[in-house]
Amino acid sequence: MKRLQLSLILLTFLIPVKAQEFCGMTEKSIRAVMERDFKGLTPDDNVRNDVYRYLKYHSVDDNETWLIFLDERNRCKGVRITYSNSLYDTKISELNRKYGHDDGGKWSYRLERNRIAVTVHRDEWFFTVTHVRM
Repeated sequence: MKRLQLSLILLTFLIPVKAQEFCGMTEKSIRAVMERDFKGLTPDDNVRNDVYRYLKYHSVDDNETWLIFLDERNRCKGVRITYSNSLYDTKISELNRKYGHDDGGKWSYRLERNRIAVTVHRDEWFFTVTHVRM
């Protein structure tokens, strides 16, 4: 029973950081992962942009909005997640746990042959976490 509880706790901490690993994935694969692993997020196809190609998802309570930017080959080149400030401490703890302690709101990690930069920018009502290939 304790193993099951420990496994569930670890799984809870690991699921929210999967988004960072979208870089390089195809649009079709991203949509499948979002549908399977992020059931609390709904796709939003109402907004169109002629300059940037992206997928948009949001939570029902509007505390979380994801923009997954795609390149000309429909592969992810970056992810920007906007959160309500009420989630700030939790998300910073997740980033520190996953990538080590931050350097003034900046982290980085390796994904296959790519180096991914992670930055956090905090505004008055929300903050954004951005993952982009360096």
